Amino acid sequence: MKQKIDNALFSYRRLNLAGFFLTGSALSYASIALEQQLSSINCSLCSIVRLCLLCMSVLFFIAFVHNPWTFGQRFYALLNWLLSLAGLAAAARHTWLESFQHASPTACNAGIETLTASLPFLSDVHILLAEQHDCLDNSWHLLGFTLSQVTLGVFIFLFLITWRLLTRRPEPKLLF
Repeated sequence: MKQKIDNALFSYRRLNLAGFFLTGSALSYASIALEQQLSSINCSLCSIVRLCLLCMSVLFFIAFVHNPWTFGQRFYALLNWLLSLAGLAAAARHTWLESFQHASPTACNAGIETLTASLPFLSDVHILLAEQHDCLDNSWHLLGFTLSQVTLGVFIFLFLITWRLLTRRPEPKLLF
């Protein structure tokens, strides 16, 4: 009986709708409220995070409307899971760089040169991640957390949603 309640509560469409609302609200808050405060900041990590949120939002919406069978559900969930990992990595790097901001203002370049020296095809990623140092401005706070820490929390929650979409047992298609 508990398995049926669990699958009904966390159905495929409900999880996609929750993911869509979470990514959509994060994007709308970033574009409406934060854009005026942080418009002078040209941060490549912030752009990566916004791009991941936008792509995830589109995929959650398409998956919700399409409501595919098992293979399609797994495919959309896998794409969203990979995007959540990319966003999680970008937000974690941003948080990590903020923690070393006072120690070294050039910390954005730390570790990137050695990685691109051993893997030359990552030179474009090096250019994207190492150009801007403005991302270390942590003037915005919510309940004592910086913007990058809040973003990291959002991506952890999105990772859990997409992990649940990947590992849930497929049930027959329901309306909700």
